[in-house]
Amino acid sequence: MGRLSSVLLQGIGVLVLALIALSVVGTIVGIALSLVVAVLSMIVSLAVLSLFVLAIVGLFSVFSGDSAAGDDARPPQRSDDRTAPEDRVRSRYVDGELDDDEFERELERVLEPDEGRGRTDFDRSSSRRPSNDRHRLRDH
Repeated sequence: MGRLSSVLLQGIGVLVLALIALSVVGTIVGIALSLVVAVLSMIVSLAVLSLFVLAIVGLFSVFSGDSAAGDDARPPQRSDDRTAPEDRVRSRYVDGELDDDEFERELERVLEPDEGRGRTDFDRSSSRRPSNDRHRLRDH
């Protein structure tokens, strides 16, 4: 019986060592998985939070844009490169933003040759309207 008991004790010792090794490996895997889940949870939380912030900013801009449009009867005039400068001056004159003297000064300023843009051969006489034509524009 002495030999059988020693084999039995060795078998139990090996079994205990295997259980200890498996529990250590299981603990390490559990810690690694919990770290992965924590990182994924943080990423998802930040994504949801950023979508929430974007939604609030979007709603704020929509509501503030509507109130700004209600305050101003006309939209602000933008400088449009496709419109000729003399046409912009004429439209300001027709809208009543410029009086006769201001209109003439602005039109002369716009029609002066501009060396930076290469408009030195501009014909002023074809672009200027006679004064009676300006009054007719203003009445419309």
